[in-house]
Amino acid sequence: MDDDAFYFSPAEGFARLADTYDLRLSGNPVLLLETTQTLAALPNVAGKAVADVGCGTGRYAVQLMRLGAEKVAGVDLSPAMLEMAQRKSHKAELPIEWGVGDLTTHLPIPDATLDAAVCALTLTFVEALNTAFAELARVLKPGGVLVVSELHPLGLTLERAASSAVFRKDRAPYLRFTDLQGQECRIARIPHTLADYVNAAYSAGLTLTFVAEPLVDTRLAVTFGHLKEKIGLPLALVLRFQKCM
Repeated sequence: MDDDAFYFSPAEGFARLADTYDLRLSGNPVLLLETTQTLAALPNVAGKAVADVGCGTGRYAVQLMRLGAEKVAGVDLSPAMLEMAQRKSHKAELPIEWGVGDLTTHLPIPDATLDAAVCALTLTFVEALNTAFAELARVLKPGGVLVVSELHPLGLTLERAASSAVFRKDRAPYLRFTDLQGQECRIARIPHTLADYVNAAYSAGLTLTFVAEPLVDTRLAVTFGHLKEKIGLPLALVLRFQKCM
């Protein structure tokens, strides 16, 4: 481990990130690809009950409300991130219900009440995928849709391999950031494979209906020069599941 870095659990780390999270994500190329594919994978949510699970500062909760959802819940592990989300929805006068919840224990949503849910850029911070998918499936109505997005496992695996080659031990992957006090911080990620996601979802009674692996193309590489060596490689993974009837 880096001697000058602090290593945090997701709850602790995102509390430190909350004040600057949206600014850090602004213009992120992974987010550009992930957002486009995630929104495309969503069903029509107009008039529906939906949730943004692992909502952070409410990026998708706000989108879902603006797409016409009748009822939107935003759930996250971090009260600090939820505070930022609540400020955002209050300013926009959007009646989103916010709540603290943990995918590995319990979400504050009743059984079989959601028509659809989004879980974006969250599951690489969760080790117990079976538990997480079981909880996501619990809150969906029969026939309900779950859309999951993540950093692509290939990129995370390559990061781990490169780090191991240099340091001779497994030091990656991490979400790395510098907090407002100038402290280098790390939150561990878990590079789950596509099979890991699909098997965990299947065990929870969810069927895979759509897969997207958006690639770095020349146009994106021109805009973001550091991606030139990644042309043709996937940056994100977007999966859509449906709960069995």
